[in-house]
Amino acid sequence: MVSLSSIAVAGFIKDRDYINISYSKFIKKDPEHDSEIFQDELSKYFNNIADLITNFKYYSQNSNVDKVSDYEAEILKEKYDSELRNGEQKIEEEYKNEIDAAQKQEDKTKLNKLIEEKNKKLEEVRKEKTKTLKDAKNEIGERKDSEYTYLNEYIQSRTDVKYYIKDIKNDKQYTNFKAVPNIEAYIKDEALYSIKLPLKSTIDGYDGYMIGISEWFSTQNFEGYFIISKQQVAGNKGKVIYTKLQANYDEYVSLRERTIKEGLISIFALALGVFLILYVIKNKKQEIPYTEKVKNVYKKIPLDLRTCILIIYSLYMFSYVQELNFFKQSFSIDHIFDLTSIAVYILYLIFNIKYISKLTKDRVEFIAQCKASIICELSVLIKESLMVKSIMFKTSMIFILTALWGAFVAAVITELGVDQVHCLVLVGCVFLCGIFLLQYILRKVILFNKIVKGTEEIASGNLNYVIEEKGHGNLSKMAHNINNMKDGFKKSVDNEMKSERMKSELITNVSHDLKTPLTSIINYVNLLKKQDISEAERAAYIEVLDRKSQRLKVLIEDLFEASKISSGAVELNIEKVDVTALLKQAMGEFDERIKNSSLAFKVNIPKDKVYVNLDGKKTWRVFENLIINILKYSQPNTRVYIDLIEEENKVIIIMKNISAYEMEFDVAEIFERFKRGDKSRSTEGSGLGLAIAKSIVELQGGQMNIEIDGDLFKVIVEFENMKIGTVNNNNLNNK
Repeated sequence: MVSLSSIAVAGFIKDRDYINISYSKFIKKDPEHDSEIFQDELSKYFNNIADLITNFKYYSQNSNVDKVSDYEAEILKEKYDSELRNGEQKIEEEYKNEIDAAQKQEDKTKLNKLIEEKNKKLEEVRKEKTKTLKDAKNEIGERKDSEYTYLNEYIQSRTDVKYYIKDIKNDKQYTNFKAVPNIEAYIKDEALYSIKLPLKSTIDGYDGYMIGISEWFSTQNFEGYFIISKQQVAGNKGKVIYTKLQANYDEYVSLRERTIKEGLISIFALALGVFLILYVIKNKKQEIPYTEKVKNVYKKIPLDLRTCILIIYSLYMFSYVQELNFFKQSFSIDHIFDLTSIAVYILYLIFNIKYISKLTKDRVEFIAQCKASIICELSVLIKESLMVKSIMFKTSMIFILTALWGAFVAAVITELGVDQVHCLVLVGCVFLCGIFLLQYILRKVILFNKIVKGTEEIASGNLNYVIEEKGHGNLSKMAHNINNMKDGFKKSVDNEMKSERMKSELITNVSHDLKTPLTSIINYVNLLKKQDISEAERAAYIEVLDRKSQRLKVLIEDLFEASKISSGAVELNIEKVDVTALLKQAMGEFDERIKNSSLAFKVNIPKDKVYVNLDGKKTWRVFENLIINILKYSQPNTRVYIDLIEEENKVIIIMKNISAYEMEFDVAEIFERFKRGDKSRSTEGSGLGLAIAKSIVELQGGQMNIEIDGDLFKVIVEFENMKIGTVNNNNLNNK
């Protein structure tokens, strides 16, 4: 009963649209659109009427001569003439090569035969395609007669649809029924359904096809109706002739009656089924042969597998019920089969619902069932196999399974009737595939083992170990990525160690350079406090104090300037500067110290002015620091070379001197703060001169580099030449 109810419900849902059916609702299947049947019928009917009224308006009154115009005949004749020319050309091209070859070979027999065949085909084409103007007129006239006859017969045969069209200009009427004095009254009495045209508005609930018909009425200046008649047409021997529209309507009516019956059956069957189930549960429960064995067997099936079976089974039965035509066919054994199949599914569904309900209440049992599912067991197996099994064992298993699969396929094909020779060929192909597969797997295993070994070496601290990168697969990418990670880690470690070392040296150097003059100042202040010193000694002590305090002042000023440059708080006043004059001025400032030193300065500066967009004061400070550096750290009695070179796109200042100290430092380190070539730090340098100079040069868009060759110390300063471009003042000020 429940099964029968479900079939009836499915049928009722599928055919529910037929319950409220009338002829107008049949035509207009929903509130907004006409049914497809009515659209097709009315469109075809309208096209034929429009053709008859417009194209064949006076056709029956015309003579045979007037039915076809000369223009129409000439168009058709031109078409045949064109086809004749194309046919002749095609035949000529078809035989041209063969005729030319026969002529060259002087084979007259073959040549005559080819010419005869060609002429025969040309004659056939000319006979078929050669038409006179009279022939064209006759052909068109026959075609029009046939079309006119068809239109009349079609319209006369369609007694179910009537039309009434009136020409507003001359009051002429076109209709397929007898004239009536009042068309509105006729429609009211005789029509099941009618459409008045043209439509008052394009928004009348009609589809686009009806809007097109309405536009035709407006263009032709017509008005009228399409009418569906109430009366059925009687044929021979008094039988009623059912038109297509009427027959479809009758089918809709029968569907409505059957749908209502399906709804009543579903209600009755469901009520009876529920009553029987409740009765059995209450009065016959002990008589039901239900055993725990079925339940225990069902519990052994994994939960996820049971769920998949239930979902697949439900989807199949849903589709099965939807496709049934249970109440549309005469009773047969199929009805019993359908009812039994659905009843079995309903029993299965009720059992699962009951079991799921119980499982949701027992959390412990639910967790146990989840752990026993196929997915959980498979995930555990995969994890354990990855932990215990070696890569070689797993790849070997892949190879063995592949080989077994190949053997299975060969056996199946052989069983289907493949002879021994083909079987041997197939086995050989599988064997060769296995060899190539084994070779591929072994290569991957070797590469993977190398990656494992490399990661072990790197993990143990050997950052110089390089993993071999071979091939283009994912393992090669992994090896490449590990090498890159190792190199990056190594660089990071080196930079960190260098940074820590430089921090330590910075603190040491700053402490030493500040402590030295400060200690001297404290000592000489204590000496000045003594009462028994002479005026000469006091003056000497004060002179030392002045020198040491000036030394401390220079150190602090350099420290502050280096800090300002690092923080970007320096403002540059960019202007057009003559670099030659600026360098000469710097040399002039130190002229006395240069003359008092044992150094021989060789200066090569152009006589012409060399202009660059620079901050004059800051650039002078660069030259000052470089010259002071030369005077402090040069080997006595050596030459110093200063060159200013102007090139097409840049200005280069080169200063070279021989160092008095062994230069055992890295070139990059000499630009670090408080880094000095004099490791004993016995000179008066702050260790900030080169760092400040480099920062000033780079702020102005230039470059400053140092080259060391033995004891030769070479500084190269480059600025952009004004001939090529200028420095943006705003950008420099922002820096």
